[in-house]
Amino acid sequence: MAETVKLLGAEVSVSAAIGNSSTVGNATLVRVYNSSGGVNVISVTDPTGVDAYGGIGSISVVDGAVEYIAKPSSYTIWGSGAFKATKVGFTN
Repeated sequence: MAETVKLLGAEVSVSAAIGNSSTVGNATLVRVYNSSGGVNVISVTDPTGVDAYGGIGSISVVDGAVEYIAKPSSYTIWGSGAFKATKVGFTN
C-alpha cells in the first residue's frame, strides 16, 4: 500500500538565514518545498546547542524540489534561501 502525506499544519514561508529558523510547529517530519529560485542548502539545528540526537546536518535542494526532513520537535530548520515548510506525517 502506498504512503499518503498527512497534513498536520499550514504551510509557512521561511525566510533565508539561521535567524529566521523555525520548528515548523514543533514538527518531527517537515515537507520542504524550495521556492528560492536556486539551489538551497536546508539545515537542521539544535537551538540549545546540546545536539543530543546527533541529527544535525544539511542538504542541498534544487529549485522547485520537495524533500521530507525528519527532526526532533524542538530542533529548527532554516535555509540559505527562502523556502516553504509544512508539518506532515505519513499514513498508509
